[in-house]
Amino acid sequence: MPRWQSRLETLPLLRLLLERLYEKRFPHVYGGFLGVFPSFDEARRSAPAGKPLGFANQGYAQEFADRRAQVFSFDYPILFWLARLLRGPARLFDYGGHGGTHFYAYSRYLDYPAGFRWTVCDLPEIIRAGQQIAAEQGAKTVEFTERFADADGADILLAAGSLQYIESPAFSESLAQLKSLPKHILLNKLPIYDGPGFVTLQNGGVAFHPMHVFNRQQFINSISALGYQLTDDWSVPSHGGRIPFHPEASFPAHSGLYFISR
Repeated sequence: MPRWQSRLETLPLLRLLLERLYEKRFPHVYGGFLGVFPSFDEARRSAPAGKPLGFANQGYAQEFADRRAQVFSFDYPILFWLARLLRGPARLFDYGGHGGTHFYAYSRYLDYPAGFRWTVCDLPEIIRAGQQIAAEQGAKTVEFTERFADADGADILLAAGSLQYIESPAFSESLAQLKSLPKHILLNKLPIYDGPGFVTLQNGGVAFHPMHVFNRQQFINSISALGYQLTDDWSVPSHGGRIPFHPEASFPAHSGLYFISR
């Protein structure tokens, strides 16, 4: 954003006018953010009328069909590590993996070994669509669940752009409930920055949804406390984090993290 525009937004009366204009325009700002809130409930209450809230709707079940056939710049760090981790029979748990988007897209670049299983965990509406696609594709390596508990015993846990939309429990709390923790955790498109954690509202096109923005060190520490070591991290500049009228809460890019158990 130009510096002059940032300065204009700090002028009290002008800021109030600009905020009202942005709120009216927000339903048409795909991928944009609105506000800084202490909770999902407050973010939900701020949502404009005209669109559903959250991912539990049929519209999302039909999204991202084009992404099953291509990868993007932010996928390459994940591909880099998976190419090294998939050397034999293994199970990957894809938390928030939609209808198997990454399973299909990555199969163009990775040789899934014999005995490999890819388990997608998502909401019921999305799982049903994913099962139908798998049946049509004859994809026998991918399976589906609605339960995070099924991550128990997985070799690799992948969460690519999903953790921020889960109101509770915290990711580290869910992990701690597993009897056998995954050896490897690959996280991508994660909104973390150096300031206090908060909740904002995102326009996801099909619907509005609250999302967490995490404090970087607190998030990393919560996973490290379970016996993991941060092995790699990367920036995802294609996914910015500008919260209009809140420069103190804005950040230049989402992040990726790779943890391995010690």
